[in-house]
Amino acid sequence: MEKSGKSLISRLYIYQSERFPFIFLIPTTLAIIFSTYAVLSLNGFNEAIWKYVLLGIAGISFLLHTRVIDELRDKEIDDIHHPERPIQRGLISPREILIIGYLNGGIFITIHLLLDPLSGMLSAGLLIYSLIARYEVGFIKSLKPHFWLYNLIMLIQMLLLQLIAYAAITKTLIWSLSIWWHALGVFILSALIEAARKCLPADEETAYLDSYSSRLGIQGSAFTTFIIGTLAFFCFFFIGNISFLWLCLSLTPLLIGCLWFSAKPNKSGKNIIQLSAVLSYIFLNLTVALCL
Repeated sequence: MEKSGKSLISRLYIYQSERFPFIFLIPTTLAIIFSTYAVLSLNGFNEAIWKYVLLGIAGISFLLHTRVIDELRDKEIDDIHHPERPIQRGLISPREILIIGYLNGGIFITIHLLLDPLSGMLSAGLLIYSLIARYEVGFIKSLKPHFWLYNLIMLIQMLLLQLIAYAAITKTLIWSLSIWWHALGVFILSALIEAARKCLPADEETAYLDSYSSRLGIQGSAFTTFIIGTLAFFCFFFIGNISFLWLCLSLTPLLIGCLWFSAKPNKSGKNIIQLSAVLSYIFLNLTVALCL
């Protein structure tokens, strides 16, 4: 058991580095906050910076909550197909990670209740949605064999998270088209990270076929990942007053990463396509923030 002899803090550090890397999560969250601030300010919603800081903390808390939900929901599958993961090799127990999930869910809803009653109510609804997903209640369980539809249903949480962030600042659910384009772009960028994360070399595939590359092939998964990034590109362009050239430059790392993975589908190629997705995610959001 890897847990032996290590403090909880050191084990949590290892866990986050493997399953929830702050080194990528913090800059991507900051980029989203910057572009959200720019879009909402463009529409006349001028609020104090500290509220956006709280939104960032709430967002990271919810993402950690959903990571825990995923870990516990898929534990039996991961026991078989991913014995190297932290829970499976005994680094951290399901009970410990469950407490972390509940704490972060509590932080998420508390921040939104403090920001605005409307967003507090919506955040409670989103937490309920995540728990329904955790226990695969109702129709969600029947979708499990349908890989693409099931993944889409799970990703919807990221769209709802962004809409709740708007509600916390605007205190309404009535928004302009530019805000909706931004929301759609942010949602698609979440799908981009998910797609890049599931582009794997052949020696990392499992019989469960839980990656894009196992279902689409190396070139197919790389191409799909780039198309997803391109869709986010156009969503941000349709916000208005966004430099087409800057957006193109922002998408360049992703293009390079996808081509690299297609040519060299090994561990290095996997790391490069994932890093390129993160860079384009950040640059696209910064382009929005700087152009508005």
